[in-house]
This record gives sequence, C-alpha cells and structure tokens, in this order.
Amino acid sequence: MATTNIEKESLEAHVELCAERYDRMAERMENLDERLTGVEKVLKEIKSMLTEKETQAYKKLIGIGIGIIGTLLTTLLGLVLYIAKHGV
Repeated sequence: MATTNIEKESLEAHVELCAERYDRMAERMENLDERLTGVEKVLKEIKSMLTEKETQAYKKLIGIGIGIIGTLLTTLLGLVLYIAKHGV
C-alpha cells in the first residue's frame, strides 16, 4: 500500500496505518502457514502411500524370486536323482 497524504502530514496516522498493515500481513502469514501445513500433511500421506506400495512390490518380488529359486532347486534335485538312478 502506498503512503497516503495524511501519513505524510501526521506521524500518528502513519503509525496507525502501519499497525493495520502489519496486522493484515500477520494474518496473511498465519493463513499461509496453515495452508503450508496442510500441503505438508498431504505430501506426507502421499509419501506414506508410495512407501507402502513399494514395500508391497518388494514383497511380491521376493515371493516370485523364492518361487523361481524353489523351482530351480527342485529341478536340479530331480536331475541329480535321475542321473544317479540311470547313470547317464
């Protein structure tokens, strides 16, 4: 807000208008703080959801890996037993 003519002529008016400006600025800062706190909360929730999905994906990959390793070991054991039995 620009300086008004009355402010130029009266220190008291200037001080009063500065106090009003400061109050409005403080109010806007409080509103901004509340909004940023809300944004921070949403971002934390998004991070939590993404972390949870990553954890679920890793668990699935580990399960698939264990299944593949189990299948390979079973096949290898079967092959070893076949060779031992038939003497190839």
